Amino acid sequence: MTDWILLPSIFAFPVLAAYSAASDLLTMQIPNRISLILIACFLLAAALSGLDLTTIGLHVAVAVGTLVVTFILFAIGQIGGGDAKLAAAIALWMGPEHVFPFLVYTSVFGGLLTLGFLGFRSMALPMFALREPWIARLHEKGMGIPYGIALCIGGLLIFPDTIWFKALVAMPLI
Repeated sequence: MTDWILLPSIFAFPVLAAYSAASDLLTMQIPNRISLILIACFLLAAALSGLDLTTIGLHVAVAVGTLVVTFILFAIGQIGGGDAKLAAAIALWMGPEHVFPFLVYTSVFGGLLTLGFLGFRSMALPMFALREPWIARLHEKGMGIPYGIALCIGGLLIFPDTIWFKALVAMPLI
């Protein structure tokens, strides 16, 4: 019975990460509810999987540390507030074992994403593309970068190495 409750709480991670990337791309916003649901699903998965309090505490400490650093970046205008909260929620799932590779992947893909958008914004777009509000918004030179995409990629690249993915793979299908 626990497996059937644990399954959706763990599966929520990749689904919500992908949703946050799509939301950021299309609207340049990451709704707070995504980060809150990620946190709630982590807590449920941690409780159902029997994670000890010390390990949960370490995951929470990593998330809080990530939130502090990303809110400093937000305060100086380097990332958006939704990006800061999403980074902390993903770091919660990564824990101390995987947060560093997650942040490295996120930084690398964030840099590539930034270079891609700089190139995209220097090109002239055909009229049909400019008629799409989300494409026109992304093309504006003063707009930020939808960094939720890099956060998603970083998290999803590390997810197969986590205890959560291993728990998903080990679950019986019937």
